[in-house]
Amino acid sequence: MSVKPMPKDVEKKEKKSEETGETTFVDLRALPVWQIMQFSMSLFESLAWQKMGLIVNPQTQEIDKDLDQARAAIDSFESLLTHLGENISLDDKKTLEARLADLKLNYSKQV
Repeated sequence: MSVKPMPKDVEKKEKKSEETGETTFVDLRALPVWQIMQFSMSLFESLAWQKMGLIVNPQTQEIDKDLDQARAAIDSFESLLTHLGENISLDDKKTLEARLADLKLNYSKQV
């Protein structure tokens, strides 16, 4: 998997991508840390489901079960949720807590 470098003029690239359908770049430095944490949580959640073997890996189209990695992804999700604290709305916090509970329940069924 190759990583494209961040363009120097992010705003110009984003506008061009809307017109052409090209890959959009986001300058993470401009986002609040809380948003990056929530984005990271969604990545860990997706990885947890994959590593529990409950959804296919979108890159390989195969089941890639690894419960140690699933547990690490769930723990990371939980840690970020704890650190978000008061920086998200009560509704968002309840939603994230429910997603965490769902991950933990499904993990317990896999072990």
